[in-house]
Amino acid sequence: MFKFLKDFKIFLLPYTVFLILATPVIVLFSKEEVHIFLNRHFSPFFDEFFKTLTFLGSGIFVLGIGIIAMLFSFRKSLFIIFTYLGTGLFVQVLKRLVFTDVVRPTKFFEGIYPLHLVDGVKLYAQHSFPSGHAASAFGLFLCLAMMTRNRSIQFLFFIFSLLVAYSRIYLSQHFLIDIYFGSIIGVAGAVLFYYTVFMWNKTWLNFSLLTLIRKKK
Repeated sequence: MFKFLKDFKIFLLPYTVFLILATPVIVLFSKEEVHIFLNRHFSPFFDEFFKTLTFLGSGIFVLGIGIIAMLFSFRKSLFIIFTYLGTGLFVQVLKRLVFTDVVRPTKFFEGIYPLHLVDGVKLYAQHSFPSGHAASAFGLFLCLAMMTRNRSIQFLFFIFSLLVAYSRIYLSQHFLIDIYFGSIIGVAGAVLFYYTVFMWNKTWLNFSLLTLIRKKK
């Protein structure tokens, strides 16, 4: 475990800082207070920026990356796909079976506070906790960070995951507490499936679609 933390500290250390900073905010302030404060800070540029960036946490994008990864490594491809499916299933169980009555910001503030909303964004009313996009983004980008030894790229992946998670708050799809716990699920899933897939001693996992295509020629 110590080696794991050392190898991927460029992602995990700033993530830990995020958790440390966000924890007192979640504990000391109500989720509506935090959301109103953050919702007041917007601009036309960030409307378009976060509207576009939030797609990086969608299932289509994550699975697309997982499928593309098959060209280079079946093991890495399964790592991404298993992480997405595992964390996604866990998130949906929590959303639909445990925290079924937790509504999203637009429903929560309906008739109470006029939120800044971004045009063209499809808004949801139910199943706010936890954030599936945050889980998917942190899971995917931690997976990708684990596949490179380049520290600058590892840190860039962390920034991407954090921005995608924050996009859910900016777009009023989730509260801070939703992305906080969604990120934990994503990171935990990536760590779990890292040990599962990379310790799976199957020879075919060391191949890729490209290597199979070359062998057939």
